[in-house]
Amino acid sequence: MGQIILAGLVLLARLILASPSVAREVPGLKDTINDFAGMMSQASIHDLEERLNRFKEQTGRTIVVLTVHTLEGEDMESFGRKAFQSLPIKERDLRKSILLLVALKERKVGVQVGSELRQLFPEPAASQKLLAHVRLYFDGYRRDLGIHAGVNYIFRALKGEVHVDSMTEEERLEESSTKGGGAGAIFALLFAPYLAFMVGGLWGIYATKFRLERGMRLFMGALWGGGTAKVVAILMGLISSIGDGLWFFILAVSIPLGAFGSLTEFWMSGEWSGIPRVKDRIKRKPEDNMGI
Repeated sequence: MGQIILAGLVLLARLILASPSVAREVPGLKDTINDFAGMMSQASIHDLEERLNRFKEQTGRTIVVLTVHTLEGEDMESFGRKAFQSLPIKERDLRKSILLLVALKERKVGVQVGSELRQLFPEPAASQKLLAHVRLYFDGYRRDLGIHAGVNYIFRALKGEVHVDSMTEEERLEESSTKGGGAGAIFALLFAPYLAFMVGGLWGIYATKFRLERGMRLFMGALWGGGTAKVVAILMGLISSIGDGLWFFILAVSIPLGAFGSLTEFWMSGEWSGIPRVKDRIKRKPEDNMGI
C-alpha cells in the first residue's frame, strides 16, 4: 500500500514539474493555399491559386501559403520548419519551394525556403520584408490583400526585380507612403466624435418635434453616436488599420457626445426645463413651455 502511495506521489510530482508541451500539430497541407485562419474568401483563394499554379508552370518553383489562427505558444520558426517538411511535395521539388506562414493572433509572418533559394531570402530580412507587406491589412476587412501582397513580393524576389537584403527606390517610396497609413486612424479619431455629435444634434431636433421624454432622447442620442462611430471605423478600416484600443476609445468618446448632441438646442439656449421628463400626452402651445 505504501509503495502505491509513493508511486502516486512521484507521478504527481512529475506532472507538476514537467514543462507543458507547446508543440502545435501541423494539419494536413496542400501545395497551394492552406487558409486555416479564414483570412481569405473563396474567390480570393481561387484567384491566388491560379497565380501560384501559373508561376509554378513558368518557373518550376512552388509557393505555398499557410495561415493559422494561433501558434498556441510554439515558436514561429520551429512550427514553420515542421510545416515546410510536411508539405506534399517531392524532396527534389522541396529544395526550390517556399512556404509563406502567417499567424493571425500573434500577428507574425514567417517564410521557409528550400535549399536552392535560401540565398534569395536571407533571414531575418525576408520575414521582416514580408511582415511589412502583410501587416498593413491585419486590422482591415480585406486581410486577404496582405496575403496577395506577400506572395507578389515573393514573385518579384524570385524574378530578381527586388532584393530582400536591400531596398529599391520603389520600396523606399512605398515605405514613405505607408508611414502615412496612420492618417486614416487619425481621421477616424477626429471625425467620428464630431459626426456623432452632429448626428445626435439632428436626432435632438426630431425628438423635440415629437416631444419625446428625456430618457428616450438621451438613450437614442447615445445609440446614434455609437452607431456613427462604428460606420466611420468600418469605412476607415477599408483603407487603413484601426486597432481595437483606438476603436474602443473612439466609441467611448462618441457615445456621450451623441447623447450630449441630442440636447444641443437646450444647452445653447440655456433652457433645460424645456426637455420633458415624460412624453407629454397633451398637446401644448409653444408659449406654455416659455412661462408665458
